Amino acid sequence: MDRQILQLLQEGATTITNLLLKRYKRLSLSDEEMMLIIHLLSFQQEGNRFPTLSQLEERLSMPGIRLIQSLQKLTKEDWIAIDEIVDPENGKRYEQYNLQPLYYKLNRLLMEEQSFVVPVSESFPSPRLDTDGGEHPESLYSQFEQTFGRPLSSIEIETMQCWVEQDRYSEELIMTALREAQSVGKLYIRYIDRILLEWTRQKITTVEEARNYSLRFRRPSMQR
Repeated sequence: MDRQILQLLQEGATTITNLLLKRYKRLSLSDEEMMLIIHLLSFQQEGNRFPTLSQLEERLSMPGIRLIQSLQKLTKEDWIAIDEIVDPENGKRYEQYNLQPLYYKLNRLLMEEQSFVVPVSESFPSPRLDTDGGEHPESLYSQFEQTFGRPLSSIEIETMQCWVEQDRYSEELIMTALREAQSVGKLYIRYIDRILLEWTRQKITTVEEARNYSLRFRRPSMQR
């Protein structure tokens, strides 16, 4: 294989949710701002969470002044945030870009879109939709982040959006699955997704049913 082609394949790829690519125009983001966000994501996935202006200039075809103005605009309008992190080992402080505000705005847009369209399934209430005592989506994300001890990735946020908007899981049931995963030391979004899927297969629709099922599942292993 040609060495240059091999190098291209080894460079990897930047993961970005298609929901954002399809809706950034509706979010009133310009093409230039979206390209800047894509490069911030690319740097993050390469392990650089706070690229310098010169590093960004090397990748973007915009003057340095416009780049600074775009970053200031995205920060001022709460599309991105700059977090200060303290290294627990050496006490050093450093900064990193946080793109979570962008996903919160995207989530609000999706919720607004759904409010204008009544799904056919809502004519017959879904057994998995439980609105009593539900958390606000942003609060749900925050609780996951606190439990995980880190910011959620774009893929994790998209998965959680699917739980609420497509699978119609109640947020109480999602939180119960999170606590179940935490109790066995498996804080992975895919593991929580498998828990929710298993509950669906077992026709479990309430928190109480989920807890009883978990107790029955654990009891045989506890008696060994």
